[in-house]
Amino acid sequence: MSRPFTIAAAAIAAGMAFIDTTALTVALPALRASLSTSDSALLWIHNAYAIPLAALLLLGGSLGDRYGTRRVFLFGIASFGLASIACGLAPNVTVLIVFRALQGMAAALMIPGSLAMIARVTPGHSLGRAIGIWSIFTLIATALGPVVGGLLVQQGFWRGVFFINVPLAIAALIITATRTAVDTKKDRSPPPLDFFGALLLVGGLACLSIALIDQPSLLVATAVVFTLFIFQQRTTAHPLLPRAVFRSRSLVLATLISLLVYSAWAGFTYLLPSYLIEVLHFTPATAGLLQLPSIILLAACSPIAGKLLDRRGPRLPLTLGTLFSSAGFATLLWPGFEQHPIAILLPLLLLGVGLGFCAAPLSATILSSVPSRHHGLAAGINSTAARVASALGVALLGSLAYRQHNLDFPALAASAAALCLLATPVALSFTREQISA
Repeated sequence: MSRPFTIAAAAIAAGMAFIDTTALTVALPALRASLSTSDSALLWIHNAYAIPLAALLLLGGSLGDRYGTRRVFLFGIASFGLASIACGLAPNVTVLIVFRALQGMAAALMIPGSLAMIARVTPGHSLGRAIGIWSIFTLIATALGPVVGGLLVQQGFWRGVFFINVPLAIAALIITATRTAVDTKKDRSPPPLDFFGALLLVGGLACLSIALIDQPSLLVATAVVFTLFIFQQRTTAHPLLPRAVFRSRSLVLATLISLLVYSAWAGFTYLLPSYLIEVLHFTPATAGLLQLPSIILLAACSPIAGKLLDRRGPRLPLTLGTLFSSAGFATLLWPGFEQHPIAILLPLLLLGVGLGFCAAPLSATILSSVPSRHHGLAAGINSTAARVASALGVALLGSLAYRQHNLDFPALAASAAALCLLATPVALSFTREQISA
């Protein structure tokens, strides 16, 4: 039976993409010193990866539906591994940013295939549980990112955060090639792919990110590009975002929650290690270890949330998740927090519970909201929402938190809490009709 191997390969591949980001956060202060980068360059090291990934995920999901999920998944893993090696060897920040963008393009082929492969071998009534198991493995792998990254940085080898991906890529390739079912369906007359729509989406997200980080005047250009994108999607015969898919109320609500919650989480966790290392003077290893309990708790809550979703629908787990997340960020606003830095464990544990109750229900709800023939596209939508949120969260919270080269931690925590609080009424708006996610 290929299902356990499929889940394992999907978890390793997705975990590889997450490790790449979480390990990098701990390496940012060392990277800044080694390559003499600015605050805005640090944000772009993240967003150069996140923007092409977010914009091309839908195309990657459609490519899987068109040419075979397994085939595209394998190509994405191999490309991601090679791009990771190139990042590790980059001689300066400009070259690093270029290869981070190539890494993001490769991940856009790999990540939607991860969930789509699970969906194609799992019955609908067990999908929430299967994704909960997938979440455990990916989150355990993700938890190792800050720890291993911190240890590498402490040994003076920050470039190692990129080389971590190489053995993972090899393992995922071997399992997928030898232990998962081959693609059996291939459309001989597939519809054209919307490359122009993907290009407009990349341009719109890039303009928005630049505007939020350091060029507010580009907000006008951002509006123009996104207007063109919406018009093009409404008029082209084969759009990147088929309107029929968004007729599902569940999909729209889950996507909106993803944008809000993941923006808060991504912006906060990307900047937190810099605060711990540069302001509170923690060692990189300690800064990495402090994030471990929350991610372990996140992994522990994911299967519980998956079972709750299968029994009660998305409303309850998502409401609990957004409330716990809001509480976690708000706790960081206690006066005198800087005098007791170990107190960061309590809010981080609350955040772990919050995201644990959101992650699996959001993914399963989006996948269950469309017919099985669109699972690749739905997986792309799910991952796109999270990755768009990651790019916007780092750009928005980063621009609010960096004030005259100092990290304004209260502003960072308050902004993240507000985003999660906005997601709570959206979660409560799920109705009885969405009880079977």
